[in-house]
Amino acid sequence: MTTEIGKQRALIARLHHDLYQAKIHGESLAKIEKLRRKMVAEEKKLNRMLFAASQKGD
Repeated sequence: MTTEIGKQRALIARLHHDLYQAKIHGESLAKIEKLRRKMVAEEKKLNRMLFAASQKGD
C-alpha cells in the first residue's frame, strides 16, 4: 500500500507543477481548470487511500 501512496503523491506533485506552469505561461482558463480538476480528483483518491490504510493498520 505504501508504494501506491508514494506513486499517488508523485502524481499529485507532477500535476501541481503542471498547473503552476500553466498559470505562469498564461495558458487558457479552460486548460488551467481541467488541470485543477484532475489534481483535485487525484488528491481525493490519495485521501481515500490514506484513510483505507489507516483503517487497515497498514
